[in-house]
Amino acid sequence: MTVSRRKKPASVNPLKIGQSLGAVLALQGCYRAMPLIHGAQGCSAFPKALLTRHFREPIALQTSALQEMDVIFDANRNLEEALNLVLSKHRPDIIGIIGTELTDVAGVDYQNMLKSYKRERNMRGGLAFTVVLPDFRGSLESGFSATVEAMIDEMIQQAGHRGAKSVNSRQITLLPGSFLTPADVMELKEMISSFGFEVIALPDISTSLSGHLLTGFSPLTRGGVPLDSMLQSLQSGLTIAVGGSMERPARRLHNALGTPYKVFEGAMGLKATDELLHFLHQISGEPVPMRYCWQRENLLDSMLDAHFQFAGMSVLAALEPDHLYSVSGWLEELGVEQKALLTSFETPLVAGMEREVWVGDLDDAEVLGKGADLWISNSHGIAGAKRISAAFLAAGFPVWSELGAYMSVSVGYRGAMEWSNRAGNLIMQREAGSREGSVRHR
Repeated sequence: MTVSRRKKPASVNPLKIGQSLGAVLALQGCYRAMPLIHGAQGCSAFPKALLTRHFREPIALQTSALQEMDVIFDANRNLEEALNLVLSKHRPDIIGIIGTELTDVAGVDYQNMLKSYKRERNMRGGLAFTVVLPDFRGSLESGFSATVEAMIDEMIQQAGHRGAKSVNSRQITLLPGSFLTPADVMELKEMISSFGFEVIALPDISTSLSGHLLTGFSPLTRGGVPLDSMLQSLQSGLTIAVGGSMERPARRLHNALGTPYKVFEGAMGLKATDELLHFLHQISGEPVPMRYCWQRENLLDSMLDAHFQFAGMSVLAALEPDHLYSVSGWLEELGVEQKALLTSFETPLVAGMEREVWVGDLDDAEVLGKGADLWISNSHGIAGAKRISAAFLAAGFPVWSELGAYMSVSVGYRGAMEWSNRAGNLIMQREAGSREGSVRHR
């Protein structure tokens, strides 16, 4: 199928989110990390506000606070001052310098600047890397993936100076996509470890943005994967990537270290979970744990129970590319009509989907999804869903209209069952509201 676009002069109620936010999200999954956005103050205020609102947790983030004259005369001076301040006051284990469109267009050479900075100050230990993520390309998903790839590049360079390392065949590196919640990452780690493997998730937001109580304030990230575990992941015997966007980081590990990898484009629903568990059974030689057999039965039963709610129903989904692919597969299994599928930017994964996918905004979603019974998108779609009289299921990023959305599970049999019940209940409530309204009207 083709990827289509509606022609209009401006974006209305954008679905697309800046790449730099995806970079900040990736670094939240690393222990004692500090994302440093090299750009104007607004470039950091926007990601921090949205991430805080979504996760309801403190977000570690600093900025070089550029102004117009700084860009014209010497943008590097601001970056050096910001690095000096972060290193002297906070001493992070990991620093990710995130270039924005402002400095990218100005032609700032981040890599050489960071190399000179390390050499002049004789920086040893820790992990410091740069990634350039202008907002006029990609979206949250591509920014997240590019940051993980840049992080892996720096890890490989550090490991190269220490000589060859042995491979641990019982250790797996998990590269979770940006669309997965902390609860999703935890579920995937448990599924893989149930076959006898040690799992290192990179990044690991399941232990940093999962609503744990903090003991005191820290300007750095709390929880997440520590630096020594990140470097240890280079010894893994296999890489499992979840989401098509994570293939590039997985391929980077393969090209540099020879680590084999397997990409699962989705992990939601019957077919996707069957493939994941069958793969883990094959490589481990262990039987599938009984709890997953029961979960599969539970999912089939819940799909049967919800059959009358979904029969004849139509759905609009507006999500990031990997997330859209995963949700579309689940909708296919439910047998509902997929009235319109929208995403933020074109990727090979959505271009290869059998159904037509539109690249656009939430204004386009209202036009294309008119008459849909269920609307699936982030919380910015609430008003649009109300205008077309569709039930609204909050998903993706950001979700600020529900408590605990970041702890909802969508992967595996259990996740598909939760989503099936949740969507079915929303449709039932919508029908009940319609009946009540028609009775009142009479």
